[in-house]
Amino acid sequence: MKSDWIDLGPLSEFPAEEPVLRKDDAGRRFACVLRGGEVHALDDRCPHQGYPLSGGALRGGVLTCAWHNWKFDVASGACTFGGEPVRRYATRVDGGRVLLNRAVDTASEVRRLVASLREAILRDDPARALRDGLRLGALGLHRMETGLGSLHLAFEVLAKDGAERAEYGFDHGLALLSDLCAWVERGWVPAEEAFVVAAHAIGEASARLGPRGRGAGRATARSPLARIVEFELDEPAKVSEALAAERRDEAEARMRELVEVRGAAGARRALLPFVAQHLYDYGHGAIFLAKALELAERFSSAADEVLAASTVQLAWATADTSLPPFAATRAALARLAELPLPGADAAAAPAGAIGAGPAAAGAAPLDPAERAAFEAEVLAGERPAVEATVRWLARGAGPLALLVAIGHAAAVRLARFDPAWEQRLDAEVGVLDVTHAVTFAEAAAALGREASPREAAQLAVLAAGFVGKLRNADAAAPPASAAPPASAAPPASAAPPASAARAPGGALLRAAEARDVGGALAIARELDAGGRLRAFAELAPFAALDAAARPIFTAHAVKTLEALWRLESSDPQPDGAYLEALLTYVVPVRRELHARRIAAVAKKFMSDGRPPEGLY
Repeated sequence: MKSDWIDLGPLSEFPAEEPVLRKDDAGRRFACVLRGGEVHALDDRCPHQGYPLSGGALRGGVLTCAWHNWKFDVASGACTFGGEPVRRYATRVDGGRVLLNRAVDTASEVRRLVASLREAILRDDPARALRDGLRLGALGLHRMETGLGSLHLAFEVLAKDGAERAEYGFDHGLALLSDLCAWVERGWVPAEEAFVVAAHAIGEASARLGPRGRGAGRATARSPLARIVEFELDEPAKVSEALAAERRDEAEARMRELVEVRGAAGARRALLPFVAQHLYDYGHGAIFLAKALELAERFSSAADEVLAASTVQLAWATADTSLPPFAATRAALARLAELPLPGADAAAAPAGAIGAGPAAAGAAPLDPAERAAFEAEVLAGERPAVEATVRWLARGAGPLALLVAIGHAAAVRLARFDPAWEQRLDAEVGVLDVTHAVTFAEAAAALGREASPREAAQLAVLAAGFVGKLRNADAAAPPASAAPPASAAPPASAAPPASAARAPGGALLRAAEARDVGGALAIARELDAGGRLRAFAELAPFAALDAAARPIFTAHAVKTLEALWRLESSDPQPDGAYLEALLTYVVPVRRELHARRIAAVAKKFMSDGRPPEGLY
């Protein structure tokens, strides 16, 4: 550490046990206390709101800020009541004069601030967390590394801490963090506001919880070459075996070692076969894995914690498609398993092989008429959805091409949601249930791009079955706002009306803020493809900051907007379905705590022992 000593004056001018103010020639302020023959120096500005500590009272070596009663140990700078600690400076007495070193030990300061930031997250104090994050940024670290700018390190600490303390593994707060980081990088939301939202979501879920643990240890006293060979040959399969047997500690420990040796790519390869077997936790298995892989790629130092958390989540997850209501999906997966796989050369694959034909890689879309017919079957119910998917796969359609159509059908399903479900006291159905079909379809497409043909095909069947299964969520008659299948949209070459070529220009956001669903939909219908994509960016701050109060609802608003934007961006036949789905979901004011429903469902269960009404 470099030295930068300045003279604060004669020791005789420092009264014992009493704070005094001293300044340097640049105007920097120091609160100084002579105690036990030593001069202690702290930043004069209280780390809470900047009020002068030199105006506070000292008792027993504790300096109390006069404004909000925060208390600081002058010997260490630690905060004993209030929030974050205050910076302390080294001093010495030389020739009867007090000298202070203004230089900052960057490594020590990083450790101090990271510890304080983690304490803030532990206590679910997002304001303190942001202040610490901004102080970390002021040290000049990571400014140019990513689009997260000076808050990069603070976001990275948030990812690592949240993953480490997530009690049951990867959760909504971490998924929200992944999307908000992307939004900051795109310029959709300010970094500081995004950090506050993510810090609260993660802090609320794991408040006061210690680290989850690191899984059962495994002996690693093997040569690097031996470890690489073992991991290449059978470690991914062992992770899946441990997950299937619910050996959670073993699965987590194996994942940590796998990430150490093979990185995030090794984790993807180990978890994809497992995730492609079933719909887990209402789609969260695939949704959270896709977000975990994105976080691991963005924050490499947190990759082991993030992917271990994803593994733990899968180890606790319910395999929904193993339950009686999903018999049609199970039967379709069984039929899929009997179809031949393509060879190394898709063009030479046998007739009826998965991925055979020009759509093998998922690049070639279905033609408009075929896609409209397929989407109609997906929307008709679980059985027609999965049977149509297997039929198209057997014909050689690429799984990714089918997932594009399934994602569009999921958006249509969301736009058709019947709000009457949320008024019923005998059911626990809400619009969030249907948003999962959208986010699962997008996650399946993202994972499918890195999956084997077999895994991608399984994900397509699961996504189609999920969308079809939620048919009972539709209003009795689809509202006029529900977009028609993509094939009914005007061809891309058709010239839009003059108004459609314009950007939203704030009108759409104003309608959303006024909770005017009809007005927002009317504006959206006038937009062309470019205008719709810009509309997602315009609505992002509303989704992240204004649409909801509870973090769980904010997380769904953000991840649904992100999924719909990605689906529209990747759709070769885009129409208004994605934006209309977003508006019908995110613009209305929705009850976030339905106390009457909670009470009614509990009383009914205690009376008759039966579950509440559901979608299936």
